Amino acid sequence: MDNLIFCFYLYNVKKIVLIALLGCLSFNLMSQHEGIERHFKSYKIYLKESEDNFYIEDTLLDEFHNFYAQQKISYNTLGWMNPGQPFKTAVFSEQPAKHPFWFFSNYDGFILNHDDIIYFDTQKPFTLFNFTGGANEYEQVKFLHTQNINPSLSFAFDYNITNSTGHYQFLKTKINALSLATAYTKHKYQSHFNFVFNKINNNENGGLEDMAVYESSDYPANAYATNLTNANNTISQLGIQYNQEYRFGTTTTDTIIYKSDTAINVNVNSNFSIIHDLKVDRFYRIYQDIPSAFYSNIFKTDTLTFDSVAYKTIDNKFLLNFNLTGKGKLNNLHLMAGITNYLYNYHFPDSVKAKTYLSNYVTGLFSFKTNNSSFNSELNYCFVGADAFDMNMSVGYSQRISKKIAFDSYFNYSLENPAIFFYNYNSNHFRWDIDAAKVLSTSTGIDFRLDSLKLNFGVNFNFLQNYFVFNEFAMPVQVAKANIIADAFVAKQFDFGKFHWFVKFTYQYISDEQKVPLPEFVGYSNFYYKKWIFHNAMQLQLGFDVKYHSGFYGYAYMPAIGAFYLQDVKETGNYPNAAVYAGVKIKRLRGFVKAGNINSMVMPKNYYLLYGIPDNPFSINFGISWEFYD
Repeated sequence: MDNLIFCFYLYNVKKIVLIALLGCLSFNLMSQHEGIERHFKSYKIYLKESEDNFYIEDTLLDEFHNFYAQQKISYNTLGWMNPGQPFKTAVFSEQPAKHPFWFFSNYDGFILNHDDIIYFDTQKPFTLFNFTGGANEYEQVKFLHTQNINPSLSFAFDYNITNSTGHYQFLKTKINALSLATAYTKHKYQSHFNFVFNKINNNENGGLEDMAVYESSDYPANAYATNLTNANNTISQLGIQYNQEYRFGTTTTDTIIYKSDTAINVNVNSNFSIIHDLKVDRFYRIYQDIPSAFYSNIFKTDTLTFDSVAYKTIDNKFLLNFNLTGKGKLNNLHLMAGITNYLYNYHFPDSVKAKTYLSNYVTGLFSFKTNNSSFNSELNYCFVGADAFDMNMSVGYSQRISKKIAFDSYFNYSLENPAIFFYNYNSNHFRWDIDAAKVLSTSTGIDFRLDSLKLNFGVNFNFLQNYFVFNEFAMPVQVAKANIIADAFVAKQFDFGKFHWFVKFTYQYISDEQKVPLPEFVGYSNFYYKKWIFHNAMQLQLGFDVKYHSGFYGYAYMPAIGAFYLQDVKETGNYPNAAVYAGVKIKRLRGFVKAGNINSMVMPKNYYLLYGIPDNPFSINFGISWEFYD
């Protein structure tokens, strides 16, 4: 029966992809473009347009074998290494920016976000197909297609499907992440629209029931008992974003002749525009289980837990935009200022009525760019509303000192009300109502690049005050005493002919590691051989990589609330997880096969990433990536 269901699923996936491909082909003859040199331009829209080279640069083999979504965030992550399961980064400064819906905060990499949507301006239709497979029904499929319907209108369709039963019991996951983006850029009027749908459905097992049995026996990974057997967690997002800009100014027309092609470019000479940006999102989380001894409290029913949380947001911005280009040594200068209205509505289990709040912010952005430097800054200050006097500020500065030396630096400051779920919650297993103060967070860092030596090194500094942690009972506690978290890192690429070695080490200092338990030392190493073969028709890469972090009292995980909490029972870490892999590249086709945690076959089974959560045992995975035009 399971095989029949699995085959039915594969059939439907193939059918969806086939329909999408046929749809793409029907537009091929209609797609034209004013440009003539480049196949496509890719960019993001966060109020203003910024260049993005992800799909242009994502053609190398060096990192292709790191196929987990978690590894796109950090080389070293903590949590179940199964898609759709929550995780934390081993280095504090590598943690992604907080998500508007707190329950999504530990799932970055699996979902699509409005501000990360990539828009395309294409001369030829571009399609990308990725597939990764392996043991335990692991399947990860990505399908991206983009093209211009006419010179002013383009669209991009991005669909990601992931399924896995996991190496350990009751870890089955299913992820759907879909986005549809369109861009209409007609001289003075620019508009961008995206639709986002994310849904993560995973079973929660609460970790291994008896770690001593696990460490002292050699049964298959899926034979060990877990704390939960009937728990399920679903998190979803449905949202749209519409960004429009009207530019004031004059237009000029240029005719460009290149060989036998003729292109007409219309340029808008504008220093001033009005921008409107609107985001509307609906989030929800549903947690279900059959109550057991794993939970200390059962407040409502001992037959079936059904906890739901709904959260709706409207983010509305009106901005005046001043843009100067080519003025003296400045390549570009940007100044934006306006008002942000942020409306949010939340609903907890058993709430009599959903609560709605409105906050109004002054929003400002300032940036400039020269031949050798760039500066970006943003400020948001709530002057009236539910979050009055909240403020967050971010600054980034990059400088090329010489042809061989450059650095990137940043500074972030925020003083904000905590997420609603930190101070008020009501469910079958957990309840709390806390009088919370604003959370203060400051971070800064610098990253030096010595290009000729292929060397990166830098430091990051974080200052936290009135921050929240979940104590040993998985209850939120606000910590008034300041905590300082700093790290220093060095990354180096060594090249010895056809042999290459990339290594990155990080030392991390935490003034109060009992409140923020993370490892002191974190490392990753990738040694590989790379050569063109078959008369330079195919590139071959054979490699060996290993990840490591020092021992520490790692977090435990509480499924009912989706939170990592403190524990001082068992130390985790201090285990090198090694893998061997092979990769090939033939034009726009890449492939890999990887055997992970090979040393688990001869070393003790103490490869825990968190309390009761071991890393994946020995396993083999494979994948392909195929890009094509037309």
